Amino acid sequence: MPPAQPLVRDVLAGYIEDRRPRVKSIASIEYACAALNVHLGDLKPEHLTRQVCRKYAEQRRAQGARSPSWKTRKPLSNGTIIREIVTLRAALKWAVSEKWISEAPQIEAPPAPAPRERWLTRDEAKRLLAHIKAPHVHLFVLIGLYTGARTGAILELEWSRVDLATGIIHFGAGEGNKRRSIVPMVPQLRDALSAAAQIRTSDWVIEFYGKPVKSVRHAFRDATESAGLADVTPHTLRHTCATWMVMNGVPFEMVAKFLGNSVEMIERVYGHHSPDWLRQAANALAGLDGFSGPSGPEK
Repeated sequence: MPPAQPLVRDVLAGYIEDRRPRVKSIASIEYACAALNVHLGDLKPEHLTRQVCRKYAEQRRAQGARSPSWKTRKPLSNGTIIREIVTLRAALKWAVSEKWISEAPQIEAPPAPAPRERWLTRDEAKRLLAHIKAPHVHLFVLIGLYTGARTGAILELEWSRVDLATGIIHFGAGEGNKRRSIVPMVPQLRDALSAAAQIRTSDWVIEFYGKPVKSVRHAFRDATESAGLADVTPHTLRHTCATWMVMNGVPFEMVAKFLGNSVEMIERVYGHHSPDWLRQAANALAGLDGFSGPSGPEK
């Protein structure tokens, strides 16, 4: 039975329990809901005005990361706050569908951050791999570079979806707009996976002492610092894969299929790396009669 007068924390708790058996990434939903509860949990849904949402964004930005392992707390980016707001919107929508509340208030989110441009050159990628000590993290990086798969897809990958005979990896269906792909392996990745398969002790491709790995964030950060690479995260591997393909003239449609993205997104984020980007438009301006350059028209 729904609460007679549900608070925001009640809605978030109900949403978590509804989603728990349906999604694999429940931890990210729980993390967002924990942050939302601190500032908004005691409010009623109808109290979530634009001003309240703006105040929440200000407080979260100043509060910084909630992880106690961080020595210093850095202000949060809008991207993290937006993910929390999106979770709140989804929970309120769920509450309407379950007739806990009659309607969901309009929830305002801060502006979306500009897309990250950071990607690795070939030399930087080699340097990163050379500074990774743990074999499972080394394999994680190879898969990220050569498939462009998201971190979650790589960590959830099981050997049953790796076909070494045909050289194909099936990353699964994905959730929502985060589609996953079926991709071929390049020879280097196929060799690495074949070697890992010989000594595997579990069903997961990325394992540590026979157990699945929940996160490679800390080991990855240590490797980037040791390699002298700034502003590099596990997601940078996906950007690198896409950038390398586009720079080598792979059509946007093929890159989108490979990564499980839309063609529009690939063109918007990575199009400027293409050697043929806007070439047709530039060619249309060539050969203008009566113009010889900066000195002006011919006399």
